[in-house]
Amino acid sequence: MKFDASFDERQWLQNLSTKSGFMGKNVKATKAGLKDAHDMVESLKEMIRADLRAQRSGFEEALASRLDQAEDVILQSAKAKVAIIAGVGVMRKDLDRAQRKFAKSNDVEELRTALVALSNSLAKLRSTNSEVVESLSTVLNPTLSAVEVVERFASDLQRSAGTWERHGREIDDAIMELSQENQPAEMVELEAYIERQGYNALLGEAHSSSNESE
Repeated sequence: MKFDASFDERQWLQNLSTKSGFMGKNVKATKAGLKDAHDMVESLKEMIRADLRAQRSGFEEALASRLDQAEDVILQSAKAKVAIIAGVGVMRKDLDRAQRKFAKSNDVEELRTALVALSNSLAKLRSTNSEVVESLSTVLNPTLSAVEVVERFASDLQRSAGTWERHGREIDDAIMELSQENQPAEMVELEAYIERQGYNALLGEAHSSSNESE
């Protein structure tokens, strides 16, 4: 059997020589692509760290502010309540004293004078208590509650996560592009060359001989 390998063989060998240089470039391109992927990973890590730092700082500041703004009002209100209770105790003693004196003297005017003074003192305590209630309303109805601070923090994280996911998808795309499962064109060309030269017949005979020897 005679095979004509003149022109096709020379052309294939020439292509092989040319593509050996291409393969070297292909490895360099792959390494460059991997380096880019590594850079993308580091960039995403730094982005996440920076976002978390900023958002955590804002979250902690807002949460601390919620308590700080309430703390002074709560303490002042507690002191005012103690003063009110103490004042009520004094007024009760004054009332008891006035009643005992009235029981002995039966002096209505003296009792009336004591009751008027008691009423005026009670009005002052009632006014003070109203101020306490009003100041506490700012604590009970804050501009931003602790729950809202947490909700805002979670919402900010969710928005940032959308950006992180997009960059993560770009990393996956870069990895997938570097992991193509296509057969190398050189291998396909080699198989086509062998078939064009008719070498498949020899390969078939070699395969048959191998089976017979077994």
